[in-house]
Amino acid sequence: MPVPVQRDSEETRLALAGWFEARTPGAGEVRIGPVGVPGAAGFSGEILLCDAEWTEDGATRREPLAVRVAPTGHRVLPDDRWTEQVRLLEALDGTDVPVAPLLGHEPGASVLGAPFLVMRRIEGQVPADLPSYHREGWLAELPPHDRRAVWLGGVEMLAAVHRLDPVALGLGFLDRPQYGTGHLTQQLAEYTELLPFYGADGNEAATAALAWLHAHRPAESGRPRLLWGDARLGNIVYDGVTPAAVLDWEMAGLGRPESDLAWFLHLDRHLSEGIGAARLAGLPDRAETVRHYERLTGHTVRDLEYYEVFAAFRFCLLTARVTRLLEESGIMPPGTDFPLHRNATRLLARVLEETGALQGGTAAAGR
Repeated sequence: MPVPVQRDSEETRLALAGWFEARTPGAGEVRIGPVGVPGAAGFSGEILLCDAEWTEDGATRREPLAVRVAPTGHRVLPDDRWTEQVRLLEALDGTDVPVAPLLGHEPGASVLGAPFLVMRRIEGQVPADLPSYHREGWLAELPPHDRRAVWLGGVEMLAAVHRLDPVALGLGFLDRPQYGTGHLTQQLAEYTELLPFYGADGNEAATAALAWLHAHRPAESGRPRLLWGDARLGNIVYDGVTPAAVLDWEMAGLGRPESDLAWFLHLDRHLSEGIGAARLAGLPDRAETVRHYERLTGHTVRDLEYYEVFAAFRFCLLTARVTRLLEESGIMPPGTDFPLHRNATRLLARVLEETGALQGGTAAAGR
């Protein structure tokens, strides 16, 4: 679901026109078309879609734009790490990971009330979360062999991210040393501290999962890789069945690549089994996905079960936070039976039961 429109559309259009014109040497007057939002965007950031047009060297130029604005009123994550996102997009430019070209960014709040970045909009289709792509939409309408190609293309994007050398790209700024040594240790410490922020400190499944994750933490062997963070089909723009761009880096970090692979698998599981929908025919299963990933990367996947618990735990926290924001913003009246967090909690409990972490008891699937 998209972030609600937080600004006046006409004022935004004029502000962007002035900003873009000042940063387009040799251009005449820049005209910005109507400003809208994507229908299938997430709740973690404000995205504005518009077209820019100007005259340069006697010719009319047009540029489709996507403007990502730093969160202000609706903050799903405790720290948007905005500067780091910009630096990461700049570092990824020219790599094997296709990202929307960064055309410029504004670090201050004077233009739109918050920092923002401007990217060239990549045209294509994105598998939707709401309604789930397992139930309807362009992916569900494809024949099974094309669905398979879409899925494997997503795994190929994941592998392309993990083949990058974070040291060569200068991505040390993604480290979180204030939370300790070791990237998994850092993440667990951060989530432990921030359970109240997400609104999950009273969630039995989440607290049980966190205790299990601390107790069963695997060794962090091998060099840390760049983690996409929010690795899923819904963050890929497709041209037909071929990935055209990888989106949304606000959860990026460093660590074991299994973390991304587990998130990719769990988010698909949530959008099928987690909401009571049949998984689309043609999509490769977990075992085939792992084999394909290993062939692409040369990396032997280890401790995947652990990272699947970690993925289910983190998703439970995010859905708790989104539910709170929906209530606080008035979009959803308090007490409304909104199934997102309930489903995420129920699936987390199921994952914990599969690992034996709950042995004899089922964590409550409530709020």
